[in-house]
Amino acid sequence: MAIGMARKADTTASEPLAIIGFAFKFPSGVEDSEALWKVMVNGEDCLADIPDNRFNLEAFRDIGSGSDDTASSKPQGYFINNNLTAFDAPFFSITAEEAGAMDPQQRLLLETTYHAIENAGMKVNEISGTRTSVHVGCLSQDYGLINSKDPEAAPKYAVTGTELSMVPNRLSWFFNLKGPSLAVDTACSSSLVALDLACQLLRSGETDIGIVAGTNLMHMPDFYLYLDNMGFLSPSNRCRSFDSRADGYARAEGSAVLLIKRVSDAIRDNNVIRAVIRASGSNSDGYTPGITQPNGDSQLALIKDTYERAGISMGPTRYCEAHGTGTALGDPIESHAIGEAFRTARSSDDMLYL
Repeated sequence: MAIGMARKADTTASEPLAIIGFAFKFPSGVEDSEALWKVMVNGEDCLADIPDNRFNLEAFRDIGSGSDDTASSKPQGYFINNNLTAFDAPFFSITAEEAGAMDPQQRLLLETTYHAIENAGMKVNEISGTRTSVHVGCLSQDYGLINSKDPEAAPKYAVTGTELSMVPNRLSWFFNLKGPSLAVDTACSSSLVALDLACQLLRSGETDIGIVAGTNLMHMPDFYLYLDNMGFLSPSNRCRSFDSRADGYARAEGSAVLLIKRVSDAIRDNNVIRAVIRASGSNSDGYTPGITQPNGDSQLALIKDTYERAGISMGPTRYCEAHGTGTALGDPIESHAIGEAFRTARSSDDMLYL
C-alpha cells in the first residue's frame, strides 16, 4: 500500500466487510454451493487420474530410483471437468486469435467473475466504471511455460496471454473496473493475502467494491516434478492433515471469486450478505531453520493481532480452517499455534474444530 494514502473516518477503517457474491469451479464438477456442501458433508473424494488431454506424467515415473528428475508416485490430482479450450470469446470482446493465446486461467476467471456478479444480484453495467479493485491469488504459470518451450513458435498475443499480471487486468479491462488490479503470489497463501489486500483498500476508503479470486490450473508435468524432488507430494495423493499418516499433499486446481463491500454499503444497496469479515491480517515467518519451515510464534502472533484488530473475543470461535500441509513438520507447528491461541477459550467439553 502507498504511504500517505487518504483515509475516510475512523469508523470506515474499522468497519466490517460483507461478502455479497461468489462463484467457483472446483474439481469433479463442483460448481455451486449445493454441490460443494454435498462433497464436504459426505466426505467425498474427488481424486482422479491426470486427464489424457493434459500431460503424461507417467513418462517421467521411475519408482524407487531416487532420481531428482522423476516423479515417485502414481500421478493423480484434483482436476476440474470443464473443457479448458471451450470459451465464448466474442461475448468477452476478444478475437479468436487473442483467445487462443490466453492462459485458460484468464478465460476461466472471466466466466467465474461474471457468475459472481450475477450471484451478487448485480448487473454488469452496475459495476462498470466503479472503484472496484481486483486481487487474484495465483502462482500457476504452466501455460506461459509451455509457450516458452519454443519462443519462435509463440503466438502473437503471448505476452498479454500468459503474464500473471494480465490475469487480474483482464477482469479490470472487460468489466471496466477503476480500482487497483494486481496478481498476488505468496505460494499457498496467495488468495488469502489477496483478500487481505482488498480488505485494506475497502477499509481505507480507496475502493468501494473488491473482487478477490484464487486460481490454479495444471497443464504440464514440470511443477509436479519440482515438488516431488523436495518431498512435498504425498505418495498416496492425499493430504492427511493432522494425521499420523500425513506424508505430503496432493495437487488440485480450480477457480473461485468473491465480491466484497463495506457492510454499511451492502445494507444501503440491499445486497445479500453471505458472510461478514471482521478483520484480516498477514505476516511472514521471518527467519527459520529452513525457508519452507513455518514459524509457530509468527502464526500465533497473527491470530492474536487479527482478533485484537477486530475488537472481538476469541471465546466464541469454535471452528478454524487451517493451512494443514499434511506434513510431519508443518502440522504440529500450526496446530500448536492454534491451540496456544485458543487454549483459554475452549475445553475438552467445548472443543475447537480444525
